[in-house]
Amino acid sequence: MRRKQEKGSSTVDDGFKAILKPILLLAFTLFIDLLGFGIILPNLPQYVEADPWVGDDHAKGALVGSWLGASYSITQFLFAPLWGRYSDKAGRRPVILISLIGVAFAYMLFGFSSGRLWMLFAARILAGVLSSASIGVSFAYVGDVTTPQNRAKAMGILGVCFGLGFAFGPVFGGVLGKSNIAIPAFVAAGMSLVNFLFAVKMLPESLSEEARRKLAATVKESGLALFRRVMKDPAAPLFIINFVMVFGFAAIEQIFGYFLMARGIATRENQSMRLAYIMGFVGLSGIIVQGGLIGPIVKRFGEGTVVRLGLAILALGYVLLLLPTKWGNWGLEIIAASMVLSAGRSLISPATTALISRKTQVGQGLIQSTSSSFEALARAAGPLVAGYLFSSVGPTAPYTTSAALTIVALILTFVIAGSVALPKHESTSSAA
Repeated sequence: MRRKQEKGSSTVDDGFKAILKPILLLAFTLFIDLLGFGIILPNLPQYVEADPWVGDDHAKGALVGSWLGASYSITQFLFAPLWGRYSDKAGRRPVILISLIGVAFAYMLFGFSSGRLWMLFAARILAGVLSSASIGVSFAYVGDVTTPQNRAKAMGILGVCFGLGFAFGPVFGGVLGKSNIAIPAFVAAGMSLVNFLFAVKMLPESLSEEARRKLAATVKESGLALFRRVMKDPAAPLFIINFVMVFGFAAIEQIFGYFLMARGIATRENQSMRLAYIMGFVGLSGIIVQGGLIGPIVKRFGEGTVVRLGLAILALGYVLLLLPTKWGNWGLEIIAASMVLSAGRSLISPATTALISRKTQVGQGLIQSTSSSFEALARAAGPLVAGYLFSSVGPTAPYTTSAALTIVALILTFVIAGSVALPKHESTSSAA
């Protein structure tokens, strides 16, 4: 029996090696996407406050920054399912290529927009429309080429590159933006163009013509009917977990600089560099968890248990984030709290993505892009709620709210136990 299991494991490993190259290519694509996104974050307060209407008003700046983040994410929410549906019919590769070239143009527009709020919003809306074509479709690509047994491992590789991009992006943005805040946006545009050329040459299509024909035949229903079918899918409850996770992180992404200033952890002059340091450690924590730990942990405990563990750690991270009120000792307390948050997120993300992929009964492109769409909705709602709470209640209110929602999501995984359980045939195949 043991020899048989070892043989089966070897077969799975060999199969994973065969599709490792396209997964790495796709992971590099996501790395560039997240690097380009993160490279702008440390300088968002300067972009917003360059407009005369905002000026040095931090409360107004936090509100405008939250709306800027929301405009990006609302368009992602609206367009991600459409791109996923289109990728089921036309293939994953052309959709990813369209996204890369379009995002490059959006970053260039962002680089020219300092001091012009209308241009900032136009650039972020355009980036939202086009970036929504790559993230969900990339995960659908992985769902196409992996087996249920190695899917979490492959999702973890993509997650590592998310972490790397998020780690290096803010650091590069903080350093490059010291001389001119437009430079990071132009660097991001250049990297997106290079990645486009790289993908044109080396990224193969994951769907055969026969598979595209079958999927195309299932996507001729109306958008409302399609949405209803997806929401009846066994994987749909997992959208709530991802929503809560992303909702909380949206506050960090869009108003974290203002939070640091309000808590005495940073000043207007040094917040971009201190934010860069913190986000760098956030990315490092994600790399450690998703690069080395997620595979063995999921194999030992299963995706459902990992999701619950991640939610508990995430809630703890929000609480720890409220304790520091000054920089001191190079901000070890705020860095440690941020790394705990990142560890929780890094456990939840690949585990829920793998569960969605394994539980779904609709096309991978449709289900992953719908999941991406719900995450985009969370990125829209998170900054709006965080901006309102920050300006009307106080700087700690967004994080208290996120902690409470995370605890509720954790409780729901026990109340609705089937939400994080594999189908019986999947559980059997995993154990075999």
